[in-house]
Amino acid sequence: MRPMDKDRRRLSLNWLRRMVLGGARDGQPPSSVSGVVILFRLLLVACAGLIVCAGWFFVDRNESYRVGYPSPRTYLAQSSARFVDNAATKELRDQAAAQIARVRVRDDQKTREVKQRIEDLKTNGTMDFAPIPLEKLVRGFPQSEQSRIVSTVIDIAEKNFDRSATRSEQTAAIWDSLARVSMGQAEKNVVFQILDAMLEPTLVEDDEMADRLRTDVSQRIPSVVREIRLGGVLVEKGQIVTPGIAEILHTQGYPDAAIPWKQLCFILIATFSWSLWLTWLSIRQDVLLTDKEWLYVALLLTISWSSQRWLASWGIDPLSLLALTGWLFLTLSPAFAFHIALGGGLIGYLLAFPGMTSTIAVGCVVSGVASGAGFLFFREATSRIMIWRSMFGLGFCLTLTSMFIRWGFGLALSWELFATYLFCCALWSSLVVAFLPLWESTFEIISPLRLLEMSHPSQPLLKRLQLEAPGTYHHTITVSTLAEAVADRLGMNGLLVKTGAYYHDIGKLKRPHYFVENQPFGDNIHDRLAPKESAKIILSHVADGLELADEYKLPAPIRRFISEHHGKTCLTYFYKKAVVADKEAGGDGDINKAEFCYPGPTPQSPETALIMLADSIEAAMKGLNRTVTGRLELEKLVGDVIDSKILGGQFADVDFTLKDVAAIKTAFVEVLMSMYHSREIKPLPAEDEETGEPNAVKI
Repeated sequence: MRPMDKDRRRLSLNWLRRMVLGGARDGQPPSSVSGVVILFRLLLVACAGLIVCAGWFFVDRNESYRVGYPSPRTYLAQSSARFVDNAATKELRDQAAAQIARVRVRDDQKTREVKQRIEDLKTNGTMDFAPIPLEKLVRGFPQSEQSRIVSTVIDIAEKNFDRSATRSEQTAAIWDSLARVSMGQAEKNVVFQILDAMLEPTLVEDDEMADRLRTDVSQRIPSVVREIRLGGVLVEKGQIVTPGIAEILHTQGYPDAAIPWKQLCFILIATFSWSLWLTWLSIRQDVLLTDKEWLYVALLLTISWSSQRWLASWGIDPLSLLALTGWLFLTLSPAFAFHIALGGGLIGYLLAFPGMTSTIAVGCVVSGVASGAGFLFFREATSRIMIWRSMFGLGFCLTLTSMFIRWGFGLALSWELFATYLFCCALWSSLVVAFLPLWESTFEIISPLRLLEMSHPSQPLLKRLQLEAPGTYHHTITVSTLAEAVADRLGMNGLLVKTGAYYHDIGKLKRPHYFVENQPFGDNIHDRLAPKESAKIILSHVADGLELADEYKLPAPIRRFISEHHGKTCLTYFYKKAVVADKEAGGDGDINKAEFCYPGPTPQSPETALIMLADSIEAAMKGLNRTVTGRLELEKLVGDVIDSKILGGQFADVDFTLKDVAAIKTAFVEVLMSMYHSREIKPLPAEDEETGEPNAVKI
């Protein structure tokens, strides 16, 4: 095997391992994330299996039909359809085949012999076929009587020739003909004896030919095609369910009372395969879900599937995927939420309406519309009433979609169905808003509402920052303004970036006076500290921030901004200062640089990487101590910051392309131009000499 083929095989095996074992990135220990992902898959598969089994045990087993038993209820047609009534068709074909009792074929040799005997007797009066005593008896009759006997023999022979398969049939036919002849019994006996010697059974019964003929006749009977109208009665309650009726009920999607082994196996395989797809997708899209977030997704799917199946037993399509879509799009990244809502909604319809292909087809379209429209309806969800309106608007869209597809498929439509859909939309919209705080507190997830609450200045940590570290608070406001504006231009989650920027430096609350933005002018405490001590204090603000985050129960996405906004950058100033001090003290300047670097991790998402850049650019702008004179200077400053982060390996875990980097640089420059622009004012003379009016000031 060539080295290149070995490398490709190794990459394929590593990719498969990450898929199956939990989606750990290259370089990460699989055990750190695989356990909860495997548990997530097992929960989904177990949930789907339990729903199928519970639905059969509590509903289908007692309320479904069985062949040969009375129907437990009246079944109505779910859709208009034409179908072949196999039972009626079989009955008609069996009746046609039964008309053919037997098939007889002619023995050609015997037929020719008998025909020749009749011809010889008719033309020459020859009776060589008859026994000699019988021939002498006939010759002894008077000529007139002899002629009468011969003519009667010929007449009866021609009528009964080639019509018998056995001697008994032939004898019965001869005597039946003789009964209509006016002749004495003695003469009739002579005629019978002549005919019995002359005629032979020339027909033979062919059973194989009879079977072929029956098959041919039955196949010529056309199939019985029946038409089912929407809402028509398929079987009345108490009526015996025949195999034909059972087949019709099955085609209409009604399950029977048997254990649905086939459906159970299909659902388990489909659910497990879909969970593998989600794992691969999380790797592909760099979606970093925590353990609690994976369990949160599993819980949402369980709620959606269970409610869909339970209400479907009442004949209702509850549109429970509406709630699933709302919760997912409000708490996860839209791209990942799209795939979960699409696959989860489809599996929900498979669980709720097994066998009903038309309803499942409606579910496929509705799931696609729900997941796709989520990008539009939840783009501006900034208050509870707006979330409710967005939810109801999406539900109304799904209602119209379902009604339209049902109309196209010829399924049941009614005002009651429309009203049920609207009621479900209002119910799920209210439940989504009501349960959102519960999900936020239980699973530490982020929704737009929580981000708005956390970014309000009245939050305890932000109030402390305003009072205890006003310089740092002003710094976070500037960074958040800069980062949010860039995020909006690049299509990122601007609200998340803004909130993360507010909290990224909260660790400075522990020792605010050790940071330059909180120090009085001209008094820098680090001038009186050793470089290592200064570095230790500054580096510790990340760990201190994480401690405060745990104390105030900040969600995981916000904690990532605290731990990742410096990545693994180093305090070069204090490192060089320590080297110089060591040399001045007689040392060789061999200082461990790791003691002057942040522990990391490096940014794991575009949002935290954006805060890193905004933080560094804002610091660089302050370090200029002068007004920026033009765009070129801004472009150089931003470019130098971005290049330093790239060369330092700070974006190794963020999927930034060269195109993305260029777009980020341009966005930062344009936002900085609007934030730090200067205006050159050139005043004109105080007033016009002719009019005495003051002149306008040109800018």
